[in-house]
Amino acid sequence: MSRSIDLHGMTVAQALDAFVRYYNDCLRAGYRDRIEVVHGYGSTGRGGVLLSAVRDYLRQNSARLGSWVPGESVGNVGITIVYPDKKLPARASR
Repeated sequence: MSRSIDLHGMTVAQALDAFVRYYNDCLRAGYRDRIEVVHGYGSTGRGGVLLSAVRDYLRQNSARLGSWVPGESVGNVGITIVYPDKKLPARASR
């Protein structure tokens, strides 16, 4: 069973903060399976700001993740699948 977080309607800062909290809460609860991050695909259909920001953040913190998979791999560009491993650091206030 997977868990998911929907970031639609958030600013980039709000979305990344919400994701980090959710990810770390999953780890604290002992959950280590698939987390589906729903960020949408952007109004252009080629990737919006949330998609780009989430994936950039995951690349920057890849050593703390079990792995992550772009949704295109499973037929849905509007999601990213994350497998947690280690706690993510709190983001600096912006």
